[in-house]
Amino acid sequence: MTTEKSDGDKKSQETDDAEYIFRIYNIFSYTIVLFIIGLPMWWYTTRVYRATLPLDKMFDVTIPNKTDKEFGIPLSLEYDVLITIVNPDPKNLHLELDGEDIETHLQPFLDKVSPIADFVVKSQWLYLVELGAIPRKIVDHYALYEEQLPHVITPLEKKLWSHLSPRPCLNLVLYVSHCNVPLYIYNSKNERTANALFSPRWGGIYIVNPDEASCETHTFRPDLQSITSVFAVQLSKMLKMGGMEAQDLMELQRRKTEDMVDSTRRTLKSLAELLSEINSIVISDDVALKIKIAVENADLAEDLLKKGDVEGAIKNAKVAFGNAEAAFSDPSLLALLYFPDDQKYAVYIPLFLPVMIPVLMSLWTTFNRFRRGNSELAKYLFKRNK
Repeated sequence: MTTEKSDGDKKSQETDDAEYIFRIYNIFSYTIVLFIIGLPMWWYTTRVYRATLPLDKMFDVTIPNKTDKEFGIPLSLEYDVLITIVNPDPKNLHLELDGEDIETHLQPFLDKVSPIADFVVKSQWLYLVELGAIPRKIVDHYALYEEQLPHVITPLEKKLWSHLSPRPCLNLVLYVSHCNVPLYIYNSKNERTANALFSPRWGGIYIVNPDEASCETHTFRPDLQSITSVFAVQLSKMLKMGGMEAQDLMELQRRKTEDMVDSTRRTLKSLAELLSEINSIVISDDVALKIKIAVENADLAEDLLKKGDVEGAIKNAKVAFGNAEAAFSDPSLLALLYFPDDQKYAVYIPLFLPVMIPVLMSLWTTFNRFRRGNSELAKYLFKRNK
């Protein structure tokens, strides 16, 4: 009887050991599936793709401080030149003028400054539109003072469609006053000036008074040459040009090259700082290529500028500026911003945690058993393998 019981105990112990080994194998298999296969695969499939970027060159730049006033008009590769002809009294005065005529006479000036940007000339007519500022009556004419410029531009700008274009707009407004109501502009010293108002970042307004003969015939043909001359001067002021000589044009290109290179550096550094702060921003190969082109052309533009090759420098600066702006505003950068890492963990942890807790507890129990010196499992495995 003792021998049979002993044999039964041995068989029972072997069965318990086999079941225990089976449980150990299950624990190890779950551990391998969850921690060795599952978590790395989950991390790889939910990670954000980021192409390699020259972050060192993007961060390691020195950018001079420049205010918007120093820049003048917004820096861009394209501008709209909007010519607006305002006739407040079309019933009593017909203008023999075409916006295309002004564009034709203005084109030689635009061709000279075309190396810095592309200029798209457009024109529009406004009827029955008055100036927002109220002029002051002075004997036989009316006076409009330069300090009233904001009151003139603000209501007039509502009528313009310059805000419909994605490009910065340079406004050139030709205002034809009422018949027998001449309007002139005075400066702060109460002196009559050229009949034009100018805003460095917006554009200019040129006021033309019809003569008595034109008012009698109800037909007025403005002097096209004087109009284009005034508009060319206003454009040159917006571009901060000292004149139209060769050295003035070269200085304009040099200054725009420096501005575009500085803007490129500033944009790339801002982008690098943004990428280092937000890990969920995707960097596609296309965006990485634009950044690489911007960095290379900015460096090349600086080198050419130091060598005195201004024409080559402005070309490379335009390429760098365009690619930097395109990379910074690329829609793919915002693709996963709505699903950052903390939200990813909040979604997946309730899925993994209920499965991982029993496995971790089983591993901890098994580890404690081995640590207490229970070597029965090791002996069993040794006998079985032997």
